[in-house]
Amino acid sequence: MSSSSGSTPEPVGSGHTVDRIDFLRAGGETGALIAEMDWTDSPIGPVRDWPQTLLSALGMLLHSPTPIVMLWGPKGVMLYNDAYSVFAGGRHPRLLGSNVLEGWPEVADFNRHVMQVGLAGGSLSYKNQELVLYRNGLPESVVMNLDYSPVFDEAGRPAGVIAFVLEVTEQVRAEAALKAERDRAHSVLAGMTDGFLLLAHDFTILEINAEGVRVDGRPRETFIGQNHWDVWPDTFDMSIGHIYRQAMTERTAFAIENRYEFPDGRITWLDVRGNPVEEGLAIFFRDITERKLAEDHLRLMVHELNHRVKNSLATVQAIATQTLRSGGVPHEVREALTSRLLALARAHDVLTDTKWAGAELEEIAAQAAEPYGADRFKIEGPRVTLPPRTAIAMALAFHELATNAAKYGPLSNDTGQVHLGWCLDTDHSPPKLHLVWRETGGPPVSPPKRKGFGSRLIQQGLAAEFVGEVRMEFLSSGLVCEVEAAVPSAKPEDWADWRDR
Repeated sequence: MSSSSGSTPEPVGSGHTVDRIDFLRAGGETGALIAEMDWTDSPIGPVRDWPQTLLSALGMLLHSPTPIVMLWGPKGVMLYNDAYSVFAGGRHPRLLGSNVLEGWPEVADFNRHVMQVGLAGGSLSYKNQELVLYRNGLPESVVMNLDYSPVFDEAGRPAGVIAFVLEVTEQVRAEAALKAERDRAHSVLAGMTDGFLLLAHDFTILEINAEGVRVDGRPRETFIGQNHWDVWPDTFDMSIGHIYRQAMTERTAFAIENRYEFPDGRITWLDVRGNPVEEGLAIFFRDITERKLAEDHLRLMVHELNHRVKNSLATVQAIATQTLRSGGVPHEVREALTSRLLALARAHDVLTDTKWAGAELEEIAAQAAEPYGADRFKIEGPRVTLPPRTAIAMALAFHELATNAAKYGPLSNDTGQVHLGWCLDTDHSPPKLHLVWRETGGPPVSPPKRKGFGSRLIQQGLAAEFVGEVRMEFLSSGLVCEVEAAVPSAKPEDWADWRDR
């Protein structure tokens, strides 16, 4: 038989045949092809002889947007609609009117079974059925949802099989790719040492990993699909609840350390970091309870150590005072030693407050000026953090300078002043500190005949700690002490040039 659209049309001899052909032409491009074909030598004969059941079924499938093919008669002659012609690819229109076993030879066994079941009155249904088809001359692995039902003739006997064909290849592949991606993500999450929580925009819990379950202690089913505020109701009014809602609303990341009390009474510290994602909010958290306990223990130890060091300094001061007094040492010597020990103790107190992370230069300067009154000192300069040893050396140097100023310089009268200023020169990296102690308004000054302990402590001690240069100039108007040194611990925000102040 010939199934091409160029075949000789069947002669039209009656109004009944004309109606049938017009009916087919109304069924889209494929319906028009069926109307134009010569079906004389076909196993199902010319259109005028087709039974009404065949025509009714054909009318239904031609007007359906779903790919449908009908296999009519024992040979399974193929009649289908426009949607199926798209599915058929390069085999259309040759498939039209062909026997199904010949039209799809690569799946002949599959279709033979379909015909046997359908013509026996049975139905078949396949979901995600994989077949290899040669639609365009090359093998393609396709996935389809297939539903087969018998079509009965006027006598009630199965005369054909109608098939609903829905190709889901791309959908199945996309789902498989998504599943593989999710499996990889689950594998990564399962191996993470951090807990992970994925919240939807309405705070529904979409995912939690094994570490997250371990930290909480309840089964995974407790979380998935539940609202965060229902699972952990106490967190809604906590600061963490506000941070979560702000991050979700403003799409901003956050990082905090937070204390939690779980339903079973456990107290746990978590390092929590959140990042907005397309799904909602991804939260990573790490149990830092042991670290917090260790920090608390260390804090207690440092506090106790500081307390003991402070007591030791007081003991040293008392012993020195008693020893020097009983040894007939002059009062001035005893007072100098005692004041130096007090200066050391005050510097120690400043460092204790910062857990020995360092001390602010301004605070060390203010401490030296305190005994003489704020109006006698003018202190100015940018923020500079000194390391512990340097802070102690600077505190002792300021003490010596202030003591000398009180004995011989501007602090010995009611009008003299000390100007203490510093700046950071950003032309160097790290920035260079330039500090000046300048005395004015005191008695005339002349250079000392010999260099005492205080002068040696200032010049040698500071120079050693700063790895810089210390200059002392005894002008008639008052002492000027200059220090120049690199300050590696200076913070970037402090790198301002204050030379013009």
